[in-house]
Amino acid sequence: MSLSSDQLLAILGIAIALSAYLSGIRLYLIQKIREIPQEDPEQAEKKYEIQKQLGWLTLADAPIVLSAFLLGLNLLWFPLTGLRFPDWLLSLGLWLFLLAGTMMVIQHFLAWHKTLTELLPIGLLVVIGILILFALMIWKTIRV
Repeated sequence: MSLSSDQLLAILGIAIALSAYLSGIRLYLIQKIREIPQEDPEQAEKKYEIQKQLGWLTLADAPIVLSAFLLGLNLLWFPLTGLRFPDWLLSLGLWLFLLAGTMMVIQHFLAWHKTLTELLPIGLLVVIGILILFALMIWKTIRV
């Protein structure tokens, strides 16, 4: 794997920022769970829904944290040990970064879909889609 230290630092910076972002969301959801009274059976469903969100969040959070760890370790390995960092660990760190990013994109699309379908009637969504396509065609025509 031939990535420069600058490229690895950029990816590591993105991984750390995404990890902090996901951590903030996790802490917010945990706080929401703590606000639900333990004895209230009517709120049990709400608590379960938040716990499911935490589970989905883990699908992106765990790989991004592991990726950041491996990328950071790669950058510090030689200066600390004088030994070459194993290529397979660097590759694993990059694949975990890609996996976490993919999971975040999927989760965002699902959340956008849920938000739009709950808030807007389907006819309005179709009109918005057509307007977006029309705007893209105009933009493409102007750029040529």
